[in-house]
Amino acid sequence: MKIKTKKQLNLPQLIEWAWDNTELSQYKMFVKIGATMRDYVSFNNEENGVRLNGTVKPTDLFTVEVEEEITEDTVIPILIERRDFGNELTYSRYEYVRIKDIKEESSTLFYIENDDLTMTLIWRDGKLVE
Repeated sequence: MKIKTKKQLNLPQLIEWAWDNTELSQYKMFVKIGATMRDYVSFNNEENGVRLNGTVKPTDLFTVEVEEEITEDTVIPILIERRDFGNELTYSRYEYVRIKDIKEESSTLFYIENDDLTMTLIWRDGKLVE
């Protein structure tokens, strides 16, 4: 299963990511976190060009959205687990965990919490959802 997640990258990481993902970065502006629209990085990937506008330092952070394959080894920022104890269902919320580290026989479902507080089912019947 693939999910979209947001990652924070510093300037060198952003440039490397953009050059590796030209279809996602071409003609896009990436505003540094906590700045106004005048402090940004943009890419013209036809020529691998990088443009810095305003004041941008190598340590500044930028947010990018990436799509990644989920496995039971993937560290998930917010994971909701449903357990079934026969006559009782319980829910637990975890931060930055891997499914393989917390799953038990009573684990029935795992969800990822999205930015808008909705949940996406990622695991049921003892395996990841296709």
